[in-house]
Amino acid sequence: MSTSHWLSLRGRRSLRFVGLVVALCLLGALAALGVRSMFTSVGSAKHMRYEPVDVPPQEVSPRHQKEREEYDRRERAVTEKSR
Repeated sequence: MSTSHWLSLRGRRSLRFVGLVVALCLLGALAALGVRSMFTSVGSAKHMRYEPVDVPPQEVSPRHQKEREEYDRRERAVTEKSR
């Protein structure tokens, strides 16, 4: 095998390596932009105001009503114990 043959193999390997490094850099930049946009959206959500929704009493589900009664009962039991 001649010297030029080994140089061409070395050149192909180095080109493949450089291409891999460039692809990894682009992938990292894309990931960084994605993380940055995610943090930006989370940061802006902190300052958003969510208005409470008034739910008419007839639309409260029976399960929710039972949970509310159980919560009230436990709260009353705790306040009576502390007296």
